[in-house]
Amino acid sequence: MRRDGDALVLRRSAEEVRIPLAAVARVRAEGRADAVELIAADGAVPAVPAVPAVPAVHRLDGVSAASAAAFPSAVTSGLPPRPRGAEAVGGATLVTVQAVTESVRERRARWVKRAVIAVVLGFAVLAVAMGVVGENAATGFLGFMALIVGPAGAGIAAVGAGGLWMVYRAWYLPRYGITVETVRVSDTSDLLGRSGNYTYTYTDASGASHRMYVNGSAATVPIAYQPEKPDSAVVCRSWGRNLGDAVFGLGVLLLGLALLASAVVLAVGTFMGTYAMP
Repeated sequence: MRRDGDALVLRRSAEEVRIPLAAVARVRAEGRADAVELIAADGAVPAVPAVPAVPAVHRLDGVSAASAAAFPSAVTSGLPPRPRGAEAVGGATLVTVQAVTESVRERRARWVKRAVIAVVLGFAVLAVAMGVVGENAATGFLGFMALIVGPAGAGIAAVGAGGLWMVYRAWYLPRYGITVETVRVSDTSDLLGRSGNYTYTYTDASGASHRMYVNGSAATVPIAYQPEKPDSAVVCRSWGRNLGDAVFGLGVLLLGLALLASAVVLAVGTFMGTYAMP
């Protein structure tokens, strides 16, 4: 949960809840959780006779105890004053809930994380199996080598394949996409304070504006984007630059595949008894 201007924003996996401060009655800490209690409307009819209506509450669990204790005072100090005698409007009516759609970058990051975990676990199981089958220190060491070389080869091959995909996009979009000029608007420094990545803006065919980061300092840079995905763009580059990047990406891919092949050879040889002690 975070404060965004005059509202609290609670983001969950599938939805984003926006709670205006005018709808908040109080915020209380409950151990490692914060509870946001909304204002109950005047004249609300209780669900059960003779039982007071219970105000709606939104909870945020899994925070640190220190953060949970500090959050209520930070929010309470910003609550707008309520005039005396004014009829209370139900806070639940002011809350808006919006479905959270996963961006392309978030979806890719999720799949990359899952792929890394699957590859490492797979080679870990393979390494243990090699040690068990061989029943000697040599095959145990070979299993350890497969555990190191296999994931490294998979990662390097993935980087090479990703580089080739980027080269393909850099060749394809300028020929079959829409080419426009971007305009430099700001400089972006890296973690070491060095500049070189600039923010550029461009306008698509529908008139919508988009931003992208470019490693360069020219006032304008030609880019190409997909008509059906205007926010997916690449910088237009020379054929020589694309050729050099393609050769480099292919070399990285082949290196990764060679490392993967060596891990497979070690595993196959172990299971076939090639490295068995006499």
